[in-house]
Amino acid sequence: MRYNAGPLTPEPFDLASLAIATADPARTLASARAALALVLGLTALHLLVAGRFDLGVDEAHYALFGQWLDWSYFDHPPMVGWMQALAMALFGNGELALRLWPITLGAAAGLLTYRLARELFPEDSPWTAFLAVAVLESALIFQLVSMAMVPEDPLLVFGLGGALCLFRAVRDDRLRDWLMVGLLFGLAGLSKYTAVVLVATALLFLLAERGWRGLLRPGPWLAATVAFVLILPVLWWNLRHDWISFAYQWGHGAPDRAWELPRFLLSFAGQLLAYAPGIVIFGMAALWAARRERAHPGVRFSLLLAMPPLLLFAWSGGLEETLPHWTLLAWAGLAPLTARWLHVRWSRRGVRWGAWGSLGYSTVLVLLVHTQLLVPWLPFPAHAHPLGDLYGWREAAVRGAELQADLGEGAGLFVGNWSLASRVAWYSGRPVQVIDSRFDQFDLWYGTPQAGAYGVLIVPERYAERPRASGVARFAHCEPLDATRWALGDTPVHTFHFFHCRGYREQA
Repeated sequence: MRYNAGPLTPEPFDLASLAIATADPARTLASARAALALVLGLTALHLLVAGRFDLGVDEAHYALFGQWLDWSYFDHPPMVGWMQALAMALFGNGELALRLWPITLGAAAGLLTYRLARELFPEDSPWTAFLAVAVLESALIFQLVSMAMVPEDPLLVFGLGGALCLFRAVRDDRLRDWLMVGLLFGLAGLSKYTAVVLVATALLFLLAERGWRGLLRPGPWLAATVAFVLILPVLWWNLRHDWISFAYQWGHGAPDRAWELPRFLLSFAGQLLAYAPGIVIFGMAALWAARRERAHPGVRFSLLLAMPPLLLFAWSGGLEETLPHWTLLAWAGLAPLTARWLHVRWSRRGVRWGAWGSLGYSTVLVLLVHTQLLVPWLPFPAHAHPLGDLYGWREAAVRGAELQADLGEGAGLFVGNWSLASRVAWYSGRPVQVIDSRFDQFDLWYGTPQAGAYGVLIVPERYAERPRASGVARFAHCEPLDATRWALGDTPVHTFHFFHCRGYREQA
């Protein structure tokens, strides 16, 4: 099938009317059922283990968002907090209840990927769309965030949904599609600040398909207005707090250091391991091959959906170490194009072996993680269990609160940094003060420690020999009070030390 490589006229392009030459209703239904079965099967696996371990660092942080409802927060927009507040109101504050949203959003992202692939490439076999879902679902990091509430969960769903509506809106120029673009992009903006890459996708795709005249149509302005109205809570909160979120994000994304290739390569290696080698390598190959097929609207759209977040990663990854899930929207948006590339080249032995090898890598790791969470069975040395940080926090927080009460009124509960504070505050139900020099959300909630403060300092085992990181060095005197140990079977996986500390020093 040939596509006009020249610029499109203002009339809607006709990709939607192309005959699906390689598909019939039976094959389409079979591929849709297979995609649904894959998504539901993995969803059931998540539900099976979701209530069996403590909240992670980010999970507890965003659960506290739900307890401290606000228009926005220091490090993120409010969507994760609003969602968790609703989950707690309906289902309580247990671990399973707090993981219902990410599990649901993960399933929705898988189904949206199928729909997006069918919309972008209607002339391809419907099994290409199933393969796109398999590509996304085989990403280890996607399976992990589908069990833990992070801003990428709603961002991915609203981003993919908004992308689907954007493709339709530019194609058909219907106001209802533009309205949905504004609604979903606005909700994405309430989820995470990196949703700004969707604005770049929308503008570039509109210009590529309609030229500058496309900006004169009412649809894009309707979408922009709706999205702007939806993100007003974030702007209002920041206006009242001296724009600290934007200052933090800018300093976080553009630290005061030079871009370095070794740092970028380390970040890229993290992508290979966290997703799967095949997803990253085949995805990059699909991007490279797409330059020859950019006359196809679906290919152009895939490029413009994936490239802005990938370029942002390439820039920030050379400035500081990046977390692998930050690029999830890029790889999810690229999944249909990656699946198409694989489908066309499946007859090549190297492609088949690479795909099966990557799938085997993902399957083994996903099953290992889930079985370890269900019934730990692999032996590990003491304090070296890879999932050990998911255990013992409830007991440590409760013990810390008991020791704090023993010290009497005026005693505080302290930790060395924000990543330790979230679970202690969540499980103890008490204010927790962070004693590092970084201003963060906990300073807004619980205040900044004052000179001379005293109380209980909780120190996990991995910080025991690091007095500055643990916070011991910030006090004039610290003496051990107690220690708790959490074991899986007979193997200790997490130990917490409790100190009675006095004489907090602000500049230590």
